[in-house]
Amino acid sequence: MAIAGIVLSVTEGRLSETREALRAFPGIVDVQELEDDSRLAAVLESPSRRLQADLESLNGLDHVRQLDVAYVNYEEDLDAGFISCVFDGIRDQLT
Repeated sequence: MAIAGIVLSVTEGRLSETREALRAFPGIVDVQELEDDSRLAAVLESPSRRLQADLESLNGLDHVRQLDVAYVNYEEDLDAGFISCVFDGIRDQLT
């Protein structure tokens, strides 16, 4: 499971309907308005293999002008061995 923090720039005057579309999107666990009245911050929980497709779908929602990824966490996948850590092969060299 991946967790992504995203910021969406929205067409002026369309914030509330875009917020509702986000809340209806599978995997969106939180949506907050930012102070400038044209952006929304959201948290998406998605299976790692589907994260990119979900982000592309969100970017394609009506009135979304731009989607920026602020944060992605794959920690559970790393812990479970689903994704190998880039440092595994050089761990001894780092200490």
